[in-house]
Amino acid sequence: MASEISVLVTGFEPFGDHRENISEKVAEMVNGQRKISCPWTGEEIDVNVETTKLTVDAQGAQHTAQRVRQGARWDAILHVGLCERCETPRVEQLARDRLDMRIPDNAGRQINATPLDGYGHRGCWIDVSIWDEAHFPTPYSLSLDAGGYLCNETYHATMKALMEATTSRPIPPPVLFLHLPDEGVVSLQEAVEFVEACLGYMLRPYPREPTHVVAGCLQNAESQVLVAQRRRGHNDADLWEFPGGKCEVLESTNEAIERELREELAIVHVPTHVLGTWYRETVDAAYAVHLIGAQPMEAVGEMRLVDHQAVRWLTLKTNPSLNWAGRDGEMFSFLGEVLKPKS
Repeated sequence: MASEISVLVTGFEPFGDHRENISEKVAEMVNGQRKISCPWTGEEIDVNVETTKLTVDAQGAQHTAQRVRQGARWDAILHVGLCERCETPRVEQLARDRLDMRIPDNAGRQINATPLDGYGHRGCWIDVSIWDEAHFPTPYSLSLDAGGYLCNETYHATMKALMEATTSRPIPPPVLFLHLPDEGVVSLQEAVEFVEACLGYMLRPYPREPTHVVAGCLQNAESQVLVAQRRRGHNDADLWEFPGGKCEVLESTNEAIERELREELAIVHVPTHVLGTWYRETVDAAYAVHLIGAQPMEAVGEMRLVDHQAVRWLTLKTNPSLNWAGRDGEMFSFLGEVLKPKS
């Protein structure tokens, strides 16, 4: 009997001076029914892996996104591509809103210094920072820059389509991009095992089922971000955080952050999409905190503080001496790396 769990793994055809592409080979090798190990319990998960070879052109970059818009659904999507200069596999956490092609694609297209949609970078909605390197056949790195070529374009397009798709869950199924070095650096067998390990974490992202929480990344005209101090008598009293709260049943992350900011601060907030996700455990519960971006706000009216006693606008790339709630300090450092001030 076929597995009810299905994933999509894509690879690319050769490009540039390459006669082969390791991502295409790996995708072919993982196709079909496979047993994927849960990283937390070791249980085997029966998975049907569908694979696709993407062309290195605009059509290939949009192929998966178009299928999502046409109604195709998987429990996880893993895009795999070749990184010519990498010495280890690289797990991409962010698709940048940028097309800046060093060489033409296979259709002769070469676009430079151009936004993909103008709505900003898009981050993955599972926390890859908690992955255990011991589960992988070779060391790897986490990256916040998938480049300016087809890999990044594909990742961005798929993320956008998934976030726009109707879902009854706070977030869509996970999508990641994996850059692999050439075969001279990583063997095909190691690459296959690495892909399977990634799929295990994508299908079982956390050791405990989390409550989904949203946090708002609000920027003003000076590219500062808003943080708020928890009111005394509340959980995390006197600590600083990005404002937000728990997703309600059948509520998307964008719907949740709009509601939370309206209730907590009386702010009308126009969210865009997830910038990144952080997992947090307490004694009694587990949380997946999704940082939701927005277009820079030209002006913010008077706020009504309900759960907070103070707010501050912080300049990115500074090191404010604040006592942070949870992992919000990591979130602020992350924004300093990926959001560039306009001035």
